Amino acid sequence: MKPIALHRRDLVLLAAAALTGCATRDTPPRRLYGLTGAPALPPGTQPGQDNRAWVLSPQIALPELLDRDEMLVAEGSAGLRPWPEARWAEPLREALPRLLAEDLGRLRQPYPVALAAAPDRDAESLRLLVQVDEWLARPDGAGLQLTLRARWRWAALHAPTGTALPAAGAVELTLPCAAQADALADAHRRSVMQLAARIVAAS
Repeated sequence: MKPIALHRRDLVLLAAAALTGCATRDTPPRRLYGLTGAPALPPGTQPGQDNRAWVLSPQIALPELLDRDEMLVAEGSAGLRPWPEARWAEPLREALPRLLAEDLGRLRQPYPVALAAAPDRDAESLRLLVQVDEWLARPDGAGLQLTLRARWRWAALHAPTGTALPAAGAVELTLPCAAQADALADAHRRSVMQLAARIVAAS
């Protein structure tokens, strides 16, 4: 039987296919996690003192290191490492404004909360601007501790000149969780509800 002659192009294609097969076998599949569910309202929830409509700005400032799909955990004094094979299913910069608006709405019922656009241009309303300075987990014994540090301020949207605004505020939240990707995702989701509760309580 005559040997089969292979052109250089064929050899290149065979090598690429072999490498792809090795990568597929050796690389664990990635799992996607999202900020899902609706955490229970904190005990004794009150809608706050301000009954005006709120409009949450969708441009919530996040640290640049969170502008990626990896779930990051702090390591050492200044290091960061992605959680193995775990990825966010949706960018945090998109998920956070939507969920924060939903949680604010649940907490403030019957007072309205909208994202981006005012619900009624004839009604007096306030714009809420939020900035997140830290949203990161660190090892804590056998588990993790998620820290959320955020600030917020207000602007008159549809209101008379010189109208009184709620005071600006800031908060630092810490939530312990197990050293597992699903527990870390759940802690992120619960921290959004806790941030919303602090904003409402301060209004």
